[in-house]
Amino acid sequence: MVHQPGAVVQEDPWMSAQALDRLLKMPLPLPQIRTRPWWFPALELRDPLVFYLEACLADPIFSKYGAMIPETEWMNQVLLTVEKVNSGSLIEITVFGQLHVQNRVKSVLLSLAARHRENRAQDKKMKQLDKFLKAHGTSPDSPVSPVS
Repeated sequence: MVHQPGAVVQEDPWMSAQALDRLLKMPLPLPQIRTRPWWFPALELRDPLVFYLEACLADPIFSKYGAMIPETEWMNQVLLTVEKVNSGSLIEITVFGQLHVQNRVKSVLLSLAARHRENRAQDKKMKQLDKFLKAHGTSPDSPVSPVS
């Protein structure tokens, strides 16, 4: 009877009116419903392989918004789910398929993750070196004379 004049609305003691308004204005999350592709056998959904990676590696590996996931699935004949867990600091990767293919996909993804970690570390070192050289008045692009 909220729409009647003079009706009293009881507030939930756990949620303020402002919090409820913010919650109602937020966009709805996309549904996680997927249908099994025609090429994927239903029997291979039984024993998934689950492993975790840092969330910062999701975009470099799977591209923005997971654009590479369908291609990875098709090329390897597996199904992948990639979800953020642990308040967004980790991603959970679930691989459905034949055991040897699951292990191969895991190996490839872990290798990609290691490569991206190495690249980040190298980029960080290069930025530190560049900062050091600029602080000492040497430009990394300037030619260095050989020492006799």
